[in-house]
Amino acid sequence: MQGNDSTKLEATLADGRRMTLSLPATDAKWAADGIQGLRAVPPTHTGRGEEPPALPEEPAIPLQVALLGLGA
Repeated sequence: MQGNDSTKLEATLADGRRMTLSLPATDAKWAADGIQGLRAVPPTHTGRGEEPPALPEEPAIPLQVALLGLGA
């Protein structure tokens, strides 16, 4: 992780992608240190989670009921 500019933070991810975080100028006291107040945190999860359940074969409501909402 690099911090050349006080408003810009650049990092290279484990897979080689680069990420840049820019912080706008502000008068907020909690952000007075700019990016110096940030720190790198290791990831808590890697990879993908479980696959979501499959969609049902038929629509959630019948087409005739859906058309009633359109005034048909």
